[in-house]
Amino acid sequence: MVKIVTDGAIMCCTLGTWQAKLTVLSQSFRSISGALVATEEDKIGLDNIPCFGVCRYSYPYPSCIPQPQGWQQTTQKDSVNGMKKLTEQSFCMCAKGGRISFVDTGSNTFVESE
Repeated sequence: MVKIVTDGAIMCCTLGTWQAKLTVLSQSFRSISGALVATEEDKIGLDNIPCFGVCRYSYPYPSCIPQPQGWQQTTQKDSVNGMKKLTEQSFCMCAKGGRISFVDTGSNTFVESE
């Protein structure tokens, strides 16, 4: 059983210097405790996934501009309108080389089978 990710979940990037909050824009009707459920389509840099501060992929360190390559380890069976849900184990790689993952799943403790 894994926790489902919702709007406002805290993320980090292995190359970033800050944590950031996920913004769910992929759907507007499925929620847990008042927070929208995140899906694999919430993968747009600066729209869904904000800046992680400074990116340490090269020196001098530039500002982070996330370039996510798509979520991995999403739910296998459960979806929202055909879009797989994100879980606490979901992650995506940034084109710059960082790994974006969840530190906190949001304002819920709801668990669901994969």
